[in-house]
Amino acid sequence: MVIDMSIETPRTSKDHLDFYMENDISPVRQNIDDIQKHLERRSSLYQKIGAPSVLFMGKNVLEVGPGSGHNSLYVASCKPARYDLLEPNKTAQNGIRELYSTINLDLTEPHLIEQKLEDFSPDIEYDIVICEAWLGVSNHEREMMKRLGELVSQGGILITTIASPLGSVSNGIRRVLSWGITRNIDNIDKKTKILLEAYSTHLDTINDMSRVHEDWAQDTLINPGFLTMCPQPDMFIDDIGSKFDVYESFPKFNNDWRWYKSLYGVNKKYNEKFLSSYHRNIHNFFDYRNYHAQISKKLGAEIESESFNFISQIAKKEDSNNAVIDDRIIKSVQKIGLLMSDIDDCWINLFEEVVSLMKGKIITENDISKMKFFKKLFGRELIYVSAIKSNAPTL
Repeated sequence: MVIDMSIETPRTSKDHLDFYMENDISPVRQNIDDIQKHLERRSSLYQKIGAPSVLFMGKNVLEVGPGSGHNSLYVASCKPARYDLLEPNKTAQNGIRELYSTINLDLTEPHLIEQKLEDFSPDIEYDIVICEAWLGVSNHEREMMKRLGELVSQGGILITTIASPLGSVSNGIRRVLSWGITRNIDNIDKKTKILLEAYSTHLDTINDMSRVHEDWAQDTLINPGFLTMCPQPDMFIDDIGSKFDVYESFPKFNNDWRWYKSLYGVNKKYNEKFLSSYHRNIHNFFDYRNYHAQISKKLGAEIESESFNFISQIAKKEDSNNAVIDDRIIKSVQKIGLLMSDIDDCWINLFEEVVSLMKGKIITENDISKMKFFKKLFGRELIYVSAIKSNAPTL
């Protein structure tokens, strides 16, 4: 399936790196009080995308945008021969230095490179390139996705994140509900405090959340870059080109029952199979608590289009300093609600609750905090994906 290029993807005048550096923050910290649990979680993630610890051992690895560095600890513990961390944000750079100076683990000490990806010219190609939750849908970011692919050696692996816009709808709704309670407040700390008063009861419903709550509020509900962080699979395949074959993803939705002896030449179609499975499973990114049977590609495309439309409306309003709930926003939420409730009526109550609150004259922190149904809704925002740079032998 080819993405409908008439779909309006979200655009903002400021990306997440601008936001981070402007506010001297790196809001991606993880709670690593239980370091063993943290390492096991990361190990599970990498195993799910076909990258067990032995894959990193003795390899040349690059990670782009590691932020605080907490998630890099696992790869470092796998003993790569060389581990470069490319991070342009000074606050994140300081966090990485502090982390590695205090952590007591047997690991490969990473080399911190204080540059942007677009300015980076390494002396080698890397066996593995990692970029997690960093690139979005802007033209520049899509060019940077291509740049990531150029840094991978033949037969090497690119590990990155893509997304379904539907996975961001629940937090997009939270962002809209927040407009009234944070209006005319410029100080990020004050704004963060108000948001946590409103949404702590929502976050408390998530088992095993390891991200610092303050960081979640700043990155998800204030950061303009969050709204563009939905490079869906068609965009990813288009950007990395024919040189890469999708290997694995998590969540895993692509089951291939074909005989391996038929997978040669033009018959392989790994990427086409991956995209077909995605479009039949788009609805499963809406609610992390649920999983449903596949749907038609046509319905999946309709859900995706309306999700992009909703997120784009939010981006436009915030970018033009016109963050006010209007009929268009409400109708978009209602349409998504109808599409999703036709799949499962378990979501009817939460959409009714959201629309009722949006139609009210004033929304308070208490109104948001006391939401009964919607507070438990969080999407599967990220798809972790690995792709192999083709290295098929030739005769």
